[in-house]
Amino acid sequence: MNQALITEEVDRYLRSHLHENAASFMLKKHPFDQISNKELTQQLVGLQKAKNKFPSLFRNLHIIYPPKVNLEQTSSEVTAQYKAQLFPCDSMIDLTGGFGIDVSAFAKACSATTHIELNSSLQQYALQLFKAQDLTTKSYSCDGIEFLKKSLELFDLIFIDPSRKTAAHSKAILLEDYEPNVVKHLDLLLEKGKFVMIKTSPMLDLTAGFKELKFVNAVHVVAVKNEVKELLWILSQEHVAQPEICCVNLKTDQPEFKTQWNREGVLSYSKPRKYLYEPNAAIMKSQQFAALVKEYQLYKLDHDAHLFTSDSLIDFPGRVFKIENTIENKPKLIKRLYANSSKGIVTRNNIQSVAQLRKKYQFKEHETDYLFFTSSEELGAIVIEASKL
Repeated sequence: MNQALITEEVDRYLRSHLHENAASFMLKKHPFDQISNKELTQQLVGLQKAKNKFPSLFRNLHIIYPPKVNLEQTSSEVTAQYKAQLFPCDSMIDLTGGFGIDVSAFAKACSATTHIELNSSLQQYALQLFKAQDLTTKSYSCDGIEFLKKSLELFDLIFIDPSRKTAAHSKAILLEDYEPNVVKHLDLLLEKGKFVMIKTSPMLDLTAGFKELKFVNAVHVVAVKNEVKELLWILSQEHVAQPEICCVNLKTDQPEFKTQWNREGVLSYSKPRKYLYEPNAAIMKSQQFAALVKEYQLYKLDHDAHLFTSDSLIDFPGRVFKIENTIENKPKLIKRLYANSSKGIVTRNNIQSVAQLRKKYQFKEHETDYLFFTSSEELGAIVIEASKL
């Protein structure tokens, strides 16, 4: 690892080229004899990634960034901070530490933190990261599960982010195909940790996760700007009759939504009323619509539409619209009323895609005026004209 990368001169130079294409930058001649083009370009790409993904690191002049692939695989700063605030604790270990973003966040909430990373090269970057932030996190390059087997220490929290890209699977879907296999090592994790936090892909089916994992206390569905980034499974040896599910949409002002996990529930249906509600991505992933209806006193439009309505305006975890008009989904009527107009288009339980509808009716884009092509339990196929609030 080249320490010449973190001089003020190099930092100024890289920031002056921050918006350059990495491939073009790599081919240029640069004024640093002690730094190769490859090292300099890797640092440039790191800064480019850090600007939005790790803003506090972007402001720190002493970070040496690992290869791009490692930065893409690590948590963002905002999701790492979310995890850490869930568990202020005395001792925490990250068994799959990577570049060290997660454990850096935990180090500000926990008295003692330990970072384990199998890749010795990546572990060196993490050590530099901890040093640059004045963190006292211990770090070792070894297999996390083997370290835990040999350790005599018990931890308040064990965190593990098993890899979804393995030798056998380019994208593992089942938990048993992750590496390390958390299902296989669950007893060990629960023996050595008071609590265990397992980060999984947002693609993991929640019902399957509850089935495969024992002693689930809670699941956090974490979205950032309406894109689900990760599922966090909280486990402990204490039995919980009905686990909690918490849906958050970070970097928005939307309230979090908490309820008890339940695959069943009573839903109330209605034709469109005064306001229309579209749940955020985290709630859509959770599928806890019956609880949503009960909590916010809403009505669902249709079983498969996943849109909600009410006569009252509420602070809702998702997008909110005022309904202006509701019509039957009849092409001639739609063409007469809305063809060639500027509208945001949303489809829910509708045969045609957004692209097909835009082409068919020559819709232009709009940020606040929308048409929802959807369905109603009472009215059948409908189009709702609505203004975003």
